[in-house]
Amino acid sequence: MKKLSLLLLLSVFVFCGCSDDDDDVRNEIVINFDNQLPQSESELKTEEGVKETPTDYYYKWNFKDPNNLVEFTHYYSEMGFGGGFTYTNKTDITTPGFNNISAITAKGKNGKVYFTSNSNSFTPAQVTNLNPDKYEFKGAWITNTTYAYLAIKEGNDGSTPSRVKQFSNGDWFKITAVGYQTNGTEIGRVDFYLADYRDGKTKIVNTWEWFDWSYIEDAAYIQFELNSTDNSEYEGVSYMNTPSYFCLDAITLIED
Repeated sequence: MKKLSLLLLLSVFVFCGCSDDDDDVRNEIVINFDNQLPQSESELKTEEGVKETPTDYYYKWNFKDPNNLVEFTHYYSEMGFGGGFTYTNKTDITTPGFNNISAITAKGKNGKVYFTSNSNSFTPAQVTNLNPDKYEFKGAWITNTTYAYLAIKEGNDGSTPSRVKQFSNGDWFKITAVGYQTNGTEIGRVDFYLADYRDGKTKIVNTWEWFDWSYIEDAAYIQFELNSTDNSEYEGVSYMNTPSYFCLDAITLIED
């Protein structure tokens, strides 16, 4: 009788444990801009930006997703997109150079529209969570731009002579998502290799791959840093030759 009672107790415990796990399913929100560009081969255009100082080259403007869940930095000049984030449906996977902002996939992860970014100290790419009490960052899908892909694979950045080298054994191109609190305190970093020629590998990302941000899910905002083994130096200052461009799609938030 005691053994039977113990078995019944254990059965109830296991059943309740499974039930609790099922109740822990949290809703996800995927950021989508597919309805924002009705014309093909187009990109975000605006004249709403301002120059933070009269000597600045770029106008700066922040834009939000259609549901006002996240906000993105955007820099542009009379010549076009300069940095931060833009969204586009361009499909050119053959033309080298910075004027080509197409993803090497020629499309988004699930639709036609995706984000292209150029992130550096002058035009930092930042995505801000506008509802941190309700949502956390989960991650996004990531791939290379055509510009960066051809620079790495063929040593062709569209300039004459080219300023980049074709990757060889030991080279790599890495993006780091850096999470920050509202007051600017860093809470963590997550790396992803957009190209990896270490240890005999010859991988350049040319499909959409998942970039997991769960380690920095509590960030109020995320900035992106890019580093490469292809660097040069001018007057004692080191700079990266590999184009500091990448593409994101389906940025995903999860309920807090």
